[in-house]
Amino acid sequence: MRNPFIVGSFVRAENFFGREALLRDVLEGPRNSLWVVGARRLGKTSLLKQLEYLVQESAQSPYVPLYWDIQGAGDSRGLADLLIEAVEDCEPFRRQAGIAVEDLEGAPVHEMLATLLRRAVRSGWRLLLLIDEGEELISVSKADPTVLPRLRRILQKGPELRAVVTSTRRLARIDDHSPVATSPFLAGLIPPLYLTPLLAPEAMRLLARGGLEERDAQQIVERTACHPFLLQLIASRFFESHDLVATMEQAAADEMVANFFSFDFQTLEATERDLLRHVAAEAGRDRAALLTASGLAPERTDETLQALRLMGYLTETGGRWSVGNWFFERWLRRGPAPATEAAAEPGGRP
Repeated sequence: MRNPFIVGSFVRAENFFGREALLRDVLEGPRNSLWVVGARRLGKTSLLKQLEYLVQESAQSPYVPLYWDIQGAGDSRGLADLLIEAVEDCEPFRRQAGIAVEDLEGAPVHEMLATLLRRAVRSGWRLLLLIDEGEELISVSKADPTVLPRLRRILQKGPELRAVVTSTRRLARIDDHSPVATSPFLAGLIPPLYLTPLLAPEAMRLLARGGLEERDAQQIVERTACHPFLLQLIASRFFESHDLVATMEQAAADEMVANFFSFDFQTLEATERDLLRHVAAEAGRDRAALLTASGLAPERTDETLQALRLMGYLTETGGRWSVGNWFFERWLRRGPAPATEAAAEPGGRP
C-alpha cells in the first residue's frame, strides 16, 4: 500500500477532509467579503483550492473562481504581476470569463480586477476571488499607500463579486501601517471566520486512509489536537516506521517542526504570545489566574483566549486552559526566543 498521507502541499477533492460548515459559509452565506484567519499550515491554501474545485465541478454554481496567491508581491506592480500569473494559470477561468491575458497587461491592479469582474458578469457569472497570503498586503501598503483604498472598493463590489481573503492574524495590523486617511481596509471583512483544527471524527477518517489501528489513530489525534499538518506528518512517518512512540519523539525534536512553530509563534500579537507562555508554564489555569498573570483587561483576555482556542493554540476544558497540542506545548516549554515581526516562512510555504 502506497503512503496515502500528504505533507508539504495543499490538498483538495478526495484528499480534502472536513470544513463543511466553513465551505457552506463561504459559498452560500450572506456575506460577499470574507476574511478567513488561520495559523500557518492549518489549511488556508487547501480551503481556497477546495472552494475552487467545488465551484469548477458544480453545474449549478453561479460562480467562476480565480485563485490568486499574493505571497511575495511586495508592491502594487508585484500584485499586478501575480494576478496576471493567476489568470494565465487558470484556463477554465479564461474560457468561462471570456478574457485573455492581453486584456489585462499594463493596467494597474485595481483596473485589472475591475476588468475581470466586468468580463465575468458579462459572461453570466459571479466572480469568486480567492486571495491567499493576505498578510502580504501589509508590505504592499507600506510600498504604495494608495493601493488599499482602491482594492477595498473592488473587493466590496458584491453581489457580483464574492472575495475571500485568507491570512494569519498578522493581517489585523494592516490599518496600523496605512498613512492614508480612509475607511479601514478590514472594515468590510470583519468579523473574521476562523479556520480551526479538524474535528476528531474528520481526523479519524483521514487517518483511516492508512489502515492505522484505532488505538494508534486515537493517540495521533490526541497528541496533534487534529492540526492537519501535524496529523499528516505523524501519520506519514508512522506509516513508514511502524513505531509510533519513536515517530512522536523524533517529530518533537525535529528542527523543521521547531522552525514551523517558531515562525507561527511570531505571527501572533505580543499579548497572545504572553498568554501562551503563561498557559505552557502551568497547564490547567483558569480564567482568573490568567487574568492575573496577563495583566490585561477582562474583555481583552477573553477575546484573546477565544481567538487562540479557535486557531488551535489553546484548548479549554471545564474552565481550565491548556496548550492545544502536545508537540506545541513541548516546544513552548523549551522557551521560544523573543518574537520579532515575521517576514518570510523558513523553508517556504507548504
